[in-house]
Amino acid sequence: MIQKQEKKKNDGEGDDDHQEEEETDENDGTKKEEDVLDMPPPWSPKLFVNKDKFLDLCPNGEKTVFYKKCKVDFYSECSQVDGLVRRVIIYKDFKRLIVDEIRSYYKNRKDNLVLRRRFPYQFKLVEHYDSSASSHYWKKIIQIDGRVRKIYFYHHRNKDGLIYREEQIGRKTFERYKGREDKLVYRSVTFNPDISDKKEKDLTLNDNHHVGNKNKGEAIILKMTQKFTLDPNHKAEEQIRRTEFNLAKGRVYIYKHYNSGRITTGSETYIRDELIGGDAKVGGDMNDKDAQESQKAQTNKRILEMERRCHE
Repeated sequence: MIQKQEKKKNDGEGDDDHQEEEETDENDGTKKEEDVLDMPPPWSPKLFVNKDKFLDLCPNGEKTVFYKKCKVDFYSECSQVDGLVRRVIIYKDFKRLIVDEIRSYYKNRKDNLVLRRRFPYQFKLVEHYDSSASSHYWKKIIQIDGRVRKIYFYHHRNKDGLIYREEQIGRKTFERYKGREDKLVYRSVTFNPDISDKKEKDLTLNDNHHVGNKNKGEAIILKMTQKFTLDPNHKAEEQIRRTEFNLAKGRVYIYKHYNSGRITTGSETYIRDELIGGDAKVGGDMNDKDAQESQKAQTNKRILEMERRCHE
């Protein structure tokens, strides 16, 4: 009996050993599979940044270095509210008293401003932007206080093809275009901020540079001009080269393109009051079935429509 029990015990131990061997084999198989999926160790040594050198870059978030006729301020990224990371001040003298130019570099701004240059003694400001719809695809802005403001746009602005705009404060504003379907390349408006002699037929615009005056930024338009490029698929003598709506003189001038090899071109002159009066008469007879617009009336309506688009 004792021998039988010992055999059973031995048999049970053998079964346990067999199960343990199977488990170890399974574990070894999984480990081998895991080892195959592991990434190899990098060849380069472990990355180490010296604390002293790291603090030399911008200790406490800012650092100042002086050069000959120059001063440079460094700021750690995202430490300034306006996104300023570096400011360079260029002086005219060796004592660094007379400032010639101030350059400010920015990062992580919503308006994508990257560089601002200020010339204090010239009252001039130049700003550079990255391409973004939030900044209306501005590329560069040049502004002289109280005199002029120039805006350069990126060429991939596909909304209206505007690539340049210049505002001569209190006098004139003109724009340049590229790649438009209507072949428009230039548009300008000359105005007068003084509206004391305003009449009913006068056109007005809102001048953003004189919003605080008694006229609330309203100005009288004196002249509007448009220029168009030549379309090679149509006859040159039938295409408009330049239109001028001279509201101060009450005249409308239309100039056509030159034919190849010609030094003269066609031009037309209209009286603005007659265009407005003729258009009103045609509008009053629209309900009459027998009334038909003449060729002159159609031309008047076309010119007034061009004036309305230029005023928009």
